[in-house]
Amino acid sequence: MSEAPSSTPARYELKLMFEWGGGCLWCVNEAALRAFDVGNIEDKLPLSDKTRARLEEMSTWHDSSLNWDDPAGPGPWTPGEHEDFERAAVEVLERVRAELGPEFQVGYRRL
Repeated sequence: MSEAPSSTPARYELKLMFEWGGGCLWCVNEAALRAFDVGNIEDKLPLSDKTRARLEEMSTWHDSSLNWDDPAGPGPWTPGEHEDFERAAVEVLERVRAELGPEFQVGYRRL
């Protein structure tokens, strides 16, 4: 007797990863790539306007960590600012996970 096909929904694997100049949600697996394509995908996901705005704020905040005049040099953030950003990133990660639900697996790549 063969097993019935699994009724488990497709699992989209994403990562929260801040990039210079914007974008913070990216596809990890083939199912996500087929559904959402390449590049940053936050505008293609069923997220609230409030969460999208917070992701954009976080991207702008992230970009302030780079010394744009000397990208290879030390950044302007203090250790405390770095910790504040990481705490805020974990908070927005939890919000994204809650809004997307169990069909999505969202990881986080720390700075």
